[in-house]
Amino acid sequence: MISAEERLKVSNYLLSKKLPLDILMEVEDHFLAQISELMEKDFLDFETAFSKVKILWSKELSFPKYNIQFNLNDTTYFVRKINNDLFWSVMKKSLMYSILFLLVFLMPCYMISAESFGYFGLIFLILIFTLPLINYLKHRKDFKLVKQYDNCILTFYQNYVVLAVSGMSFFIQVLLRFKNTISYLLFEFTNGNFSWIALIGVFGCFGFIFCSVFTILSQKKYLHQINIVKPYLKYLRASS
Repeated sequence: MISAEERLKVSNYLLSKKLPLDILMEVEDHFLAQISELMEKDFLDFETAFSKVKILWSKELSFPKYNIQFNLNDTTYFVRKINNDLFWSVMKKSLMYSILFLLVFLMPCYMISAESFGYFGLIFLILIFTLPLINYLKHRKDFKLVKQYDNCILTFYQNYVVLAVSGMSFFIQVLLRFKNTISYLLFEFTNGNFSWIALIGVFGCFGFIFCSVFTILSQKKYLHQINIVKPYLKYLRASS
């Protein structure tokens, strides 16, 4: 039987590997199960069983010799692989939804006047832009946990929950120019009058939509994972 003190040793070891808490909780379950199995079947004491399990996980939980990342934080091979899988999963969904929203965004060009499309498109983009902000404010207590526990990583998704805010200056420029300039370029483009500047406008609006969709999906994933992590936070000391 593993004691609370021994469980804490396992947790501290995994925290030293800079595992996000949601991943740590899953790995910890595997660690404890394997330790318990060794203790029961091979009649080992906790320390010996723990050492054997650490060896079993040594490759996955080791740090790359040369590891350069945007956030400059070392991460293990295991975390890098999981983060990569999670990132591309959200990326694929974001691309799918963004293409769908772009079609909905451009479809009225075939049904209404250029001026009406200007109003429709502006309202559409404002809604897309504000949804992540509204969701953040609605769940701000959960999102603020990242700052309260900034001495550890709560979940992979915390890096992207305010992505739309980071591009605010670009979004505002698009919104300011949309009604009088961009909307007419898009309207002409969808009605067969090709121009490179209009094509850039299409990609710009797609990037606008994609960034917001990616942020919303990341927020949704974050909120799901943070509810799993919350019971574990009582064992940690808040940094602020």
